[in-house]
This record gives sequence, C-alpha cells and structure tokens, in this order.
Amino acid sequence: MLSGLTDGGGFGLLTGEVGTGKTTVLRAMISRLPQQAQVAVILNPALSSHDLLATICDELGLSYRDEASFKQLTDIIYQHLIANHAAGRQTLLLVDEAQHLMPDVLEQLRLLTNLETDSRKLLKVVLIGQPELQQLLQQERLRQLAQRITSRYHLLPLTETEVSEYIHYRLSAVDCLYPVFNANVISYIAKQTQGVPRLINLVCDKSMQLACQGGTHSVTKTMAIQACEDILSWQIPSTAAPRSTASWLPWTIAATLCGVMATVAWQYWPPSSLSQPLKLTTASAQVSAAAKTITPVAATTTTSVESRLAEVINDSRQQRNAMQSLYQLWGFDTALNQATCATSSRIALTCFSGSTTLARLGLINRPVIVTLKDGQQQPFYAVVYAITDDRIELLLDHQRISVTPAWFEARWDGQFSLLWRPPLGDKTTIRFGQSGARVAWLNQQLNTFLGDNGPQVRYFDQTVLDKLRRFQRSQDIAADGIAGPMTLMILDSALNFPGPTLQPEQA
Repeated sequence: MLSGLTDGGGFGLLTGEVGTGKTTVLRAMISRLPQQAQVAVILNPALSSHDLLATICDELGLSYRDEASFKQLTDIIYQHLIANHAAGRQTLLLVDEAQHLMPDVLEQLRLLTNLETDSRKLLKVVLIGQPELQQLLQQERLRQLAQRITSRYHLLPLTETEVSEYIHYRLSAVDCLYPVFNANVISYIAKQTQGVPRLINLVCDKSMQLACQGGTHSVTKTMAIQACEDILSWQIPSTAAPRSTASWLPWTIAATLCGVMATVAWQYWPPSSLSQPLKLTTASAQVSAAAKTITPVAATTTTSVESRLAEVINDSRQQRNAMQSLYQLWGFDTALNQATCATSSRIALTCFSGSTTLARLGLINRPVIVTLKDGQQQPFYAVVYAITDDRIELLLDHQRISVTPAWFEARWDGQFSLLWRPPLGDKTTIRFGQSGARVAWLNQQLNTFLGDNGPQVRYFDQTVLDKLRRFQRSQDIAADGIAGPMTLMILDSALNFPGPTLQPEQA
C-alpha cells in the first residue's frame, strides 16, 4: 500500500471482513508515511457532500466560513493541494468505514482527484471498508471512480496455521513463560472464530480469565469451549469463510405445478446450504443468474403438492426464521436468536413496520416480511423476495415459492416489516423549517431525481418543500411535503441505492 501511494493513480482500496484488521493496517501505514506527507483521515464517513469537503478542510487545517459554498470549499482545497505539491509534499486522504459513503459523496471524492500534473494526481485517496464497498463501487454511476482505483487489497481471515502463529506471537510479545494454549485448543479457537483476529483476541482473553479463575496456567478445551460460547453468541457470524472468496448462492428454477395448485411453484436452496450458513456477500447479494435446474419434486399429484405446501407453511410459524432470511438477503448471517430488530442497529440498518398495498411494495422495492393466514386463519411468516406483473416469489422456511398476486392478497392483511438504511443513519422525518446535513442530503437527492440544478442548501425552505411534493406526486404517494420513512424508502429505491431489491435478477 505504501508503494501504491507513491504512483500516479488517484484511488487505493483496502477491504476486509469485520474484525480482520483494516483499521490496524491503516494506523500502521500512517505511522510509516514519510514526514513530508500530509494526511487527512476521515473515520466517520456518514456525511453529505458538503460536509465531506468541510471535514477535509478541518483535517488539513484549512480555514473557511461557515456558510462557504461547494465551490468555495473546493477552491480552498485545490489551492492547498497545489501549494503542497509545490513544496514537495504529498497529500493523502484516508477514509475508514467507506462502505457507508453515499454514491454522491463518492462522486465528490472523484472530482477532488481531477486536479493533477502531467504525471501524478495531487490528491491520493484510500478507501477502507467492508466487502460491500466493492459492490458499491460496481454501480454504473460510479464506473468513472472504479476505473481510477489503481491498487486493490483485500484482508483475508487467518488460516489455522496463522492463528497459531498469531496467538504465540501475542504471548511472546509480553514475555509469557507458560504454554497457555496447546495445539488442540488453538485448532478449536481457529475453527470457531473463522480466523478473525478481533474474535481471536476476545476468545483468548476470555479463556485466560477462565484459566486464572481455575488456578491454572494453561487453557483447557473445556475453557475454550466456554469462552467461545460466551463471546461468539453475541457476534454476527462472518459472511465469508477463511481463505475463500464469497460466492453467489445458487438457486433453483421454479417448477410449475399442475392441478388445483397450479398457481404455486417451488424452488429449493441447494441441499448443501441446508446444513451450513448461507454465504451472501453484500447488501445487493441476491440470486445468481446462472441458476441450476433441478427436477421438480412433489409435482405429480394435487395431494402431494398440497401436503408439501402445508408442511412448509407449518415450518414458517416463527417470525425469526423470516427475519433470518431477510438479514441474509442484506448480506449478513445471523444466528436465530440474533434475528431481531435489535441486531439491525449494529450493522447500520433500521427496522420499519407499517401497512401498505402490493403496488406500494413494488415502489419500496426492498424484500419485506409479511404475515399470511392459512386455511384455518393461523398466521405464518414469509419474505417477499421478488415481484413481477404475474407472480410473487416468497421465501418460506428457506425455500422459494412462486404464487399469483391473487393467492398472495387473499392471505395478506397489508402489514409488513423490512430493513432499510436511513440517510446519514437517522430514521426520523425531515420537515419544513429544519436545517442541517440531512436537509442538505434530501435536497441533493431530490435534485438528482428531478434533474434540477438548483443550489445546495441546508435549510428546508419552500423550494425544498416544492421539490419534495413533486417527487411524492411522481410516485403516487401523499404529497404532504414531509420526508417520512415511506417517502425516504421510495426515494432510496428511485435512486437505486445499494441493497437487495424485488427485481433480484436485474440487481
């Protein structure tokens, strides 16, 4: 990475799963930069484009007026970059947790790198984030930025051998005099933590606490098991296995069934996926286009079809099973006891529940959990996975079923729950008279949608109100001029922000 920072490119990229050491690498790299380099570090990238420029000025020690416009902030930064270049100093911008950057902010970063000499960029930007950052950069609107990334690095979890070397190194660094962990215990810890350094640290620390309480210098297998249970039960499992790249989850193609139940078709997870966690990789990870066809099952008689349908419905009585599937579509494997709304705040998502119509679900364009009623009016839970003109695909008990809209609406009362990513992490409404970064974000997104070249503002005035109502009318929703969760979710969909959609084959 240090070598890559000295070339003429504009962007570097470092990705890795949670806990694999991205921030540690970032700090180590900063400590090794030459003294003539000036570094700006952004640790909280949940910013609007305007706030991004202001933060860069703050990090570089540049003065600006509070009411400074985009152009004024950009000019201040450009002048400083030219001055640094003339003095032989390199200017670096390091952005941690960059997977939270909005597309318009990333585009603003690209524009900052436009200033260059004949041989090099005057600003080098390094983006550090989780694997979904790679998917974010694959959006069509960001193709110009993606082409400027000249160095890409991905941190993998440790292998079992590396876990052993890592643990022994940490112990030797503090002059440990005893063989605390034997090979059998290390092998178990490596398997349970999947080689993630942060989890290794936590489990080893807990294991040694248990050994201390037991009055022994060595950690036994029983202690390691207890430590893993205490620590890992609170963690969201990693979505990528050690030393392997995340792969698309193959799905089967729907088998059209006949007879009375001709409206229902079945699709199954691959048999291997039923015994291990699904490995979805990003917020937009959905169905592989290269689906594998299997022979239709239970399609010979009406009785067998009805029996199989009843069995799947009976296995879908717990809402947490549906919530677990919903998390998987967003790219997160969760244990069943963690498949709750409380978990969403740890991964920058928010739960929302409400009532709507089937047409409005298509506008929101995100997978949702719905409560359906069987023939005895008993509830069961499904995830609406895809919607087309003539079919609705549901996930029931990790199986995929295609039904007609009539079948669905006859069993659905309009209630739904979903996960979404609110702007700048704040799910509250944005109203007339408010000011701040969220108003600036809303104004900018409305300008993008409406093709409006109006000025950037941070105050919700009549102009912003008129634009918001124009957007609401265009989407056939109540033009109340209030950017509540429903309006923000539909705006999110209209601008094609990252995340799973109800058109997975086109995602």
